[in-house]
Amino acid sequence: MRVRGVVHVHSSYSHDGRDSLPALQAFARQKELAFVALTDHAEDFDPEVFRRFTEECRSLSSDGPTLIPGLEFRFKSLKGLHLLALGLTRWIEPETVDDFISMTDGVAGLTVAAHPVLPNYTYPGVVLDGIGAIEVWNASYNTRFLPDPRAIRLVHRIRRSRPAVVAIAGLDQHDARNDRETRVELLEDGDPLACMRDGRFVNVGRTMRFDSGANLGPVAMAGLSGARLVLNGVEGVQDRVARWLARRGP
Repeated sequence: MRVRGVVHVHSSYSHDGRDSLPALQAFARQKELAFVALTDHAEDFDPEVFRRFTEECRSLSSDGPTLIPGLEFRFKSLKGLHLLALGLTRWIEPETVDDFISMTDGVAGLTVAAHPVLPNYTYPGVVLDGIGAIEVWNASYNTRFLPDPRAIRLVHRIRRSRPAVVAIAGLDQHDARNDRETRVELLEDGDPLACMRDGRFVNVGRTMRFDSGANLGPVAMAGLSGARLVLNGVEGVQDRVARWLARRGP
């Protein structure tokens, strides 16, 4: 039996999240998911809120799909650079990316560089040297249809010196009514975070699936890059039409 879950999900603990933790567990049951890796916005938390959050995750997980507590961190002067700490076991307050890498060591099951398109695929050396995963398919920014070939190439570059880094698909979900359908499928039973950290999973979306190293091959990468350009063009036209309609008014 396939063991599937989702990564990069926001609950109502985030200011822009719609779904309570019980609602997300119901979503997981409906979609036949074994786990939901939460990544709520750290700026909406303090030590007491984090304690309630982790306790609620633990309580709900005893009877159904596992809710894995985690946070998404932003950093001043580093626009678009967001780092995820999945399976966070204690409250941390990193002010810099250096702090994040050092503070998550031993207290997070997996760290992820989220939506690389936002920081233009550029990360400080400490992140490249210390992060556990790169989000190569963010179903919000990259759409549910195709992953991000530039993010995949970033993973390939990092893996030349750090082969343990994995490529992962994330939902970036804020509202369970809009399921963008990316999944992480474990290759064996076990702790989801350990399986993801060790690369024992495949990424699955509406149009394709690929392994934890995003080993697509040159022909597949060329096809993906071409399809991505076409999709980006379609999205650009849609955006321009939407702006034109908005200017015209009712």
